[in-house]
Amino acid sequence: MNGDGLELSGRTLWAAHNRTNTLTRWRLSPDGTEAHLTRTLTDPALQVPTTLARTQHGLLVVRSQFDKGGPMGPGTPTPPFTVARVTGM
Repeated sequence: MNGDGLELSGRTLWAAHNRTNTLTRWRLSPDGTEAHLTRTLTDPALQVPTTLARTQHGLLVVRSQFDKGGPMGPGTPTPPFTVARVTGM
């Protein structure tokens, strides 16, 4: 639900779930037809994550601020837009 950004490395898939401020990690089957949830992190500090990228230092997660204007709320987002670094995922 609410999956937005995806990152794939080998058989590991990460997903950003925007409306729930959640990141998930999945393990894919060898043929890629099944996925099993291996980790979930939910934190309001993710500020409606829209995409992510994996680095050697963790996941970089774009905070959209969609709840401060745009598709999820009234108003106008206030710069600066930020990127969160999440480790342990």
